[in-house]
Amino acid sequence: MAYGIAAAASRLARLVRGEGAAQGRVRLALVLRVENIEMLRASIGPAMLEQMLDRLLLRLVADLRLLPQGRSRGCGEILGLFAIGRQQAVPGLLARLQTICSEGIDLPDLRICPVVNVAIVSDDTGRQEPAALYTYGRMALHGLSPFSPTGQIRFVEMGRQAEPGVGPALALDRVGLLFQPQLCCDTGQMPALRVLPRLRMDDRNSHDLAELEARLDDGTLGRITADVLRQAFASLRGWDRLGTPVPLLSVPLSDRVLGDAAIADTILWELDRNDLSPQRLEIEVSEPIGRGGGRMLVTASLQRLAAAGCALALGEFGTGSAGLDDLRRFGIGRVRIGRAFTAECDRRADQQRMILAILALAEHLGLAALADGVATQEENAFLAQIGFNAVQGPAVAPPLEAGAVDEFLLERDHALPVPFDLRRKA
Repeated sequence: MAYGIAAAASRLARLVRGEGAAQGRVRLALVLRVENIEMLRASIGPAMLEQMLDRLLLRLVADLRLLPQGRSRGCGEILGLFAIGRQQAVPGLLARLQTICSEGIDLPDLRICPVVNVAIVSDDTGRQEPAALYTYGRMALHGLSPFSPTGQIRFVEMGRQAEPGVGPALALDRVGLLFQPQLCCDTGQMPALRVLPRLRMDDRNSHDLAELEARLDDGTLGRITADVLRQAFASLRGWDRLGTPVPLLSVPLSDRVLGDAAIADTILWELDRNDLSPQRLEIEVSEPIGRGGGRMLVTASLQRLAAAGCALALGEFGTGSAGLDDLRRFGIGRVRIGRAFTAECDRRADQQRMILAILALAEHLGLAALADGVATQEENAFLAQIGFNAVQGPAVAPPLEAGAVDEFLLERDHALPVPFDLRRKA
């Protein structure tokens, strides 16, 4: 069986390279991405996931005459070239591919229907390198929603003048921001806004940048991050001019972004260009710090930003593996405790015990604590009473567009009681 597959692959390779056929024939490449790979890994386990991906790959080889590129273990991306040299064959290819993606994959006592997005790239010159076709296909997938129930298939053509490695760029007009208000548990005022970057997909729905980051190449992610910073700082300047200043912007940045050697310079340059103090920016990182961007590079970026005056916060505190030494080394000043702990905290004793333990640790370390994902007024009241510094979530305030933040601030100021003046009047 192994010999038969190897022999077939060898014949397909000769066809794709053009051996024994006319040069300049159409070349077709496949870029297939299983979008719900992490959910599948968690639900069926890594071993079963590998079986599913292997069976999907074998069916593509058998039914579509795909010559696959080597697949990395655990990776939900399948790349390959088709042994089809006629543009007229594309409609039938698309139809068979749609059938494969919609029928699901049979495993022992189980059928799995993964969410699959696919790009088929056509090069009618036959001269583009496979790597260039794959890059073009990855870029074409940027606009496809990873949350479509059935997945989508996109057919794109590389023009005759296209240069290798150049693909359709993700337009920056797809990038937008929402701002999540955080309210102080003692005063009711707003100490900070958390920035929520969003990307609009071809289906006109927008999704969190964090959910789509794995699909973006480094260059695209860098451009999007720079645009997010420009939009966020421009909004901050706008609120200042309107007389409704926001004390602090909290911007979550992934390890991958912080691993870029130029990110600290980019952030500080944008702050300076907008005449904003670094003290008005909080960088939120996730634990374990440095896992996805290189420990040394991430450390250098964070230390540079902290030295300039930016505040640092740790997201999803208590769910990762950051050591206490990391809190000291990076000068973390605030921790965000997520929905995993705040859910139903007003009536679940187990949640209450865990929250109190985390709060005690934060207090011992001198860290401010933010409760995230507060969904009900009962949760809000309980969290405020037990010692959180601030809260955020649907029950506190919904995420707002920049234009709605000013109105929210004005309404909040009017709703707050006037401070009682204890000084004796003359």
